[in-house]
Amino acid sequence: MAFGTGTINAFGGAVSDILGGQSQARGLRIKAQGNLVEAENYDLASGLALQNAEFTKESTAVRLMQQQREAELGIGQTQADIAGAGFANSGSALDILRSGAQQGALTQQILGRQGLITEAGFEEQSQAYNRLSGFARYAASEENSMADDAERNSFITGGIKAAAGIASLFV
Repeated sequence: MAFGTGTINAFGGAVSDILGGQSQARGLRIKAQGNLVEAENYDLASGLALQNAEFTKESTAVRLMQQQREAELGIGQTQADIAGAGFANSGSALDILRSGAQQGALTQQILGRQGLITEAGFEEQSQAYNRLSGFARYAASEENSMADDAERNSFITGGIKAAAGIASLFV
């Protein structure tokens, strides 16, 4: 039986491989947990972006109603001014009324379009957060898989080195 440097190195390598693999696996699992927390934060941000899209939709509807009311009040005031001045609803008076109605319609279209653009922006933001969340979950899964591999491989290489150490005792 030969107990010497080779035996000590083999048993030391076995312990080192096993403990090192366990340590590496713990680190990977902690990293995976961090990625899952990150995914939850992205999920939260996605939900808030969708909520903002809904708020934008409601806000735009209110602004459109307010603008419609202002336009109708403006046209009504113009009609009252024309009638108060003793003019008939013809000629230049109709041009003024038509111009006011066109301006009101244009403002309505602009407000509606701006609302849709803002709403779409929040929906795209939500989709981006959903993709980031999915990637973080995928990364966590991969890190957990690598942790499993690290543990398994550390036992395999540690076992081989331990076997080599035992074999060196009988040489």
